[in-house]
Amino acid sequence: MYLEIAFILIGYAVGCFQIAYFVGRIFGKIDIRDHGSGNAGMTNVTRVMGAKAGAIVLLLDVAKAVAAIMLANYVFNGRPWGMEGIEYLPGLLTGLGVILGHNFPFFLKFRGGKGIASTLGLALMFDLRVLVITFLVALATLIISKYMSLASLVGLTMLAATTTFFFSDCQIIVVLWIIAALGFFTHRKNIVRLIKSEENKFSIKKF
Repeated sequence: MYLEIAFILIGYAVGCFQIAYFVGRIFGKIDIRDHGSGNAGMTNVTRVMGAKAGAIVLLLDVAKAVAAIMLANYVFNGRPWGMEGIEYLPGLLTGLGVILGHNFPFFLKFRGGKGIASTLGLALMFDLRVLVITFLVALATLIISKYMSLASLVGLTMLAATTTFFFSDCQIIVVLWIIAALGFFTHRKNIVRLIKSEENKFSIKKF
């Protein structure tokens, strides 16, 4: 139990490096949380600051999750990738910590993002079958609906559901469903807007 908590805490420390906040401060001289949707994430940065800034946030949020998971894999399994079965667990717990840190960074009074890009980083370090199915279904949802929030919610559901289908270890399955539930929690306002048909469709500001 102490080891599992340690992995989550290490991931949380990495996740607290809030890329969207720093991109807003450095390139836009703004607190991105005071603009647009108020979310410190790739989608809001793209809407407010443009595609270039959004791409930076996306890549670095994915990268911080990948780097933290690789470190956990190396420390616990002796290699950064190529896990099998229960060997995935340290990396997944670290990835969960990264998402928690991204969403609830202590130095920003726990007002962060929604963790989708960091979840993508986790998926990249996880099972290829789960990654491909999740990404294609989420992308198709975005193309058809134009709602990034809906695509994210569908992707989170597919991530957990396909893990349940391909894996039998309860610990792995539980971690992925916790990640999915966490994503639904951070999207709770988006869900209300989707139900009321008030959600904004995804668009990119020119840069």
